[in-house]
Amino acid sequence: MKKIFLPLILVTLALFAYDFGSIPEKKFSEIKKDKPLMVMVGKTECIWCESMAPALKEISEEYPETNIYYVNTDHDVLGAINNNIMELPVQIFYDAEGKEVFRNLGYINKEKILEYLEEYNVLVK
Repeated sequence: MKKIFLPLILVTLALFAYDFGSIPEKKFSEIKKDKPLMVMVGKTECIWCESMAPALKEISEEYPETNIYYVNTDHDVLGAINNNIMELPVQIFYDAEGKEVFRNLGYINKEKILEYLEEYNVLVK
């Protein structure tokens, strides 16, 4: 019974982890940078990345026109290397010309995310 119970718990936890809601998971090369946007960079089994998921999900539900993408470095190693991702999580903000205007390293809460989205003209109300 114990041999079945532990894997069942782990599978259940994995299913509920990283619920970014409607935020699409993409590779860096798939993200079209022709409008202001934010890219959340994380990976599987990153506790700080996972802890940001609920806030990003809420923001995407409250502001559905806001352009936010999620890049999982487990699925895009080359993209992470090409974008100088050394630590996680990272939030990268781009302007309408595709130029990186700001990069935050580490966990930030919902209020700070909203502040950055507004400051870098990514938030669409």
